[in-house]
Amino acid sequence: MRSFATLFVLLATALPSSAGSPTTRNFDWTAWQRLPVQEGGRYKPLDTLAWETSRLLANRTSFTAPDTKEKLNPTAFYLALILEWPGWDQAADPHASAQHGMHGGMPAPPVEPDHWDKAPLLRTDYLELREALGMPADQKYVSPLELGKAEIRDPHTGSTSLFVTWAGKLAMQQDQGLTTFEKKGLELADKYWVYQAHRSGKRLEILPLAGSDSDEWLSLASLVKGKFNGENDASGELRKLQESFQEVRKAYLQRSPQAFREASDRFILAAGQLGPRLGEYPAASTISLEVAYNRWAPFRFAWVFMLLALLAVLLNLGTGWRWLYAGSFLFYVAGTLAMLVGFGMRMAISGRAPVTNMYESVVYVGLGAALFGLVFELMQRRRYILTAATAVCTVALILADNAPAVLDPSLRPLQPVLRSNFWLVIHVLSITLSYAAFALALGIANITLGYYVVRSKDQDTVTSLSRFTYRSLQVGVLLLAAGTILGGVWADYAWGRFWGWDPKEVWALIALLGYVALLHARYVGWIGQFGLSVWSVICFSLVIVAWYGVNFVLGAGLHSYGFGGGGQSYVVGALAVQFLYLGVAALRAAPQAWSEERAETVAAQPAALGQPGAIIPNVSHTS
Repeated sequence: MRSFATLFVLLATALPSSAGSPTTRNFDWTAWQRLPVQEGGRYKPLDTLAWETSRLLANRTSFTAPDTKEKLNPTAFYLALILEWPGWDQAADPHASAQHGMHGGMPAPPVEPDHWDKAPLLRTDYLELREALGMPADQKYVSPLELGKAEIRDPHTGSTSLFVTWAGKLAMQQDQGLTTFEKKGLELADKYWVYQAHRSGKRLEILPLAGSDSDEWLSLASLVKGKFNGENDASGELRKLQESFQEVRKAYLQRSPQAFREASDRFILAAGQLGPRLGEYPAASTISLEVAYNRWAPFRFAWVFMLLALLAVLLNLGTGWRWLYAGSFLFYVAGTLAMLVGFGMRMAISGRAPVTNMYESVVYVGLGAALFGLVFELMQRRRYILTAATAVCTVALILADNAPAVLDPSLRPLQPVLRSNFWLVIHVLSITLSYAAFALALGIANITLGYYVVRSKDQDTVTSLSRFTYRSLQVGVLLLAAGTILGGVWADYAWGRFWGWDPKEVWALIALLGYVALLHARYVGWIGQFGLSVWSVICFSLVIVAWYGVNFVLGAGLHSYGFGGGGQSYVVGALAVQFLYLGVAALRAAPQAWSEERAETVAAQPAALGQPGAIIPNVSHTS
């Protein structure tokens, strides 16, 4: 695994940077990016922790320092919060033992608010919550200081209380039976608590805790505030680290970049040498690989390449210039390779198949659509297949890259039920690849409907597009059927039953039966080429419910490890636009389409009755 990680570090460095170097003018934060930390049971570089924290708090990737007005990237922002925290200057509780402090249990005395506490950092997009807090309707950000003092009027009870107190009571309910308003309030309160914990160093765990049976790590707060002596720190290395951190902070506050860099190097080197001797510690190659992944963002390169491929192939269709088709194909291959590099890096970092959350499944659907589209395009060179594949892939990748609040790109430890790479690969990858095939069929079907909208007479192209729509549906049904059956086998292995009518299982079955019915209707001639396109679009809504609706809307069932929230309005809006387009196509195509449907149905009637000499509709006779 280490050699695999090293290989991808080398591959990543061959790509141009998308994130850039640290943006502060004076301080070099590069060394801090590679400091190994632990959070939630996963080892990661501080760079990743900073990115995840900035997304959680503000859903932003750059910040402006309130005092200097400098632009800060997530690492600089995160460390500025910690290094400028006034609480470091307060004396530790003399009654707190070193062991008590090492476990992060020391009390937190009041700290005088500073400019970061007064900065608008915490984001809330829920309008009703903003109104209940007395915020202007167009104000999405609130400062931690304001939120800590804010009162909230509960619209359901009419009572008014301190927001933090109100949210604390909700947290005790463990999210059971909460309204949407209460859930959004709890999310905002969690941002407030996370901000406080990170500022004080309690969430920055930098060293394994020697002798821990549960792989606990020592936080920065425990290191700095802990009382160490010859009994609990025989080598004196923890005390040296305490002094080293104070040197880092002193150099930072005195605005001395050279002293800051030297002190930072000493602190990080000492932590890296001490860590492996205290307990399990991540390999430097894996940490470097994850930093490279954060910096180069291969999936962002992928959607840029795919978008360029889409624009080039559209221009080729409009102008007929052959070099544009060659260019689009080149961009298409480059985008596919960028996705493969991205998934390879995520697999090397996490050691598992890259389809364990909604973000990864959306990107994987884009990759699957790209691979299927590549195969179909090489079979016939129709350009329309390339158009559909690039469109589906571009939409999936842009959505994943620009909606981190809904599609969380973080790598997190797996739930116990998922810790089987064998079943994870054969079940989840099969299901997700089926979605990719159905998404490609959706793209081809929409292009076909476009011919009906403009009332094109190019029947050969419509017939060819319908054939590839049918092919994509066949591939999708095969994969979905296999994935559903394998999921049942895994359920029997993990939960002791093959089938339990769980919402995820039910909607997977509904989607499978819907597409099987569509293939059957087309094969026996109940629907023609127009009907195939229409129903390919309609049936994809079943995939949306099984893929997104169960996890993000229903939020019920044994598949609780995949649940999330948000984005419902965008999904409903996209479906509304899709069905509006479908309605326009039906109205524009009515005379031509219905005559074709009747002709194909009459021609196929003997096949439906099993009579010899029947004419099967043009679906390549190999269903």
